[in-house]
Amino acid sequence: MSVPVIVFFNNKGGVGKTSLVYHVAWMMSGLGLRVLVADLDPQGNLSSAFLDEERLELLWSEKKEPYTIFKSGYLLKNGTGDVSEPYLVEITDQLALIPGDLNLSTFEADLSETWPKSLDNEERAFRVTSSFWRIVQSGAVRHQAQVILTDLGPNLGAINRAALIAADHLIVPLGPDLFSLQGLRNLGPTLKEWRSGWNKRHGSFTAGLKSVVDFELPQGKIEPLGYIVMQHSVRKDRPVQSYEKWIPHTG
Repeated sequence: MSVPVIVFFNNKGGVGKTSLVYHVAWMMSGLGLRVLVADLDPQGNLSSAFLDEERLELLWSEKKEPYTIFKSGYLLKNGTGDVSEPYLVEITDQLALIPGDLNLSTFEADLSETWPKSLDNEERAFRVTSSFWRIVQSGAVRHQAQVILTDLGPNLGAINRAALIAADHLIVPLGPDLFSLQGLRNLGPTLKEWRSGWNKRHGSFTAGLKSVVDFELPQGKIEPLGYIVMQHSVRKDRPVQSYEKWIPHTG
């Protein structure tokens, strides 16, 4: 049985997404849950929140050991193997991190190329597309995690598509402005298309390749848990005008 994955995502930046993941991870672990956090944002901001520069410099060195999420998929990207077990940074006994990597952005082209090929039931295409899910699930087994929290970058590219089809649940952080509202309107149809596309591919895999390969695929549920609005500024006991104007439209 797989460990549930909760993704925090908005295709607009600056809405407090990474800060929210960071604090929710600490809160959940403080409640006694065993939490694994995965940094799938190529900017690595969540890793920077948990680790100091000296530790990050060591993890981001040129060595090929799987010290980051990117290096866990290094052999698969190069066509010389499959994903490897991720390196976990133990933050506390209850909380662990799979560190992000600036090089993760170079995986974008591979994920874009293999998405249509999975319609032809190509084994490697499914291995690449499911790589993030398989890496974090492997880490969850090692950490004995009860939940996985994932942070993503603010875009609708192939990296985030692969990360979102690995999600059981989705939380959308919002800012009190027109851009966040428009981003939310764009996000819904895109997620619906990705989920539908993955269901088609997953069905093809189940009917064919599943009986002859040694890996599983995510279900691609992407069930929304809801949205969280960034705390607005208050002046003279009243919220700023942007909050009063735009937040009622999200209801």
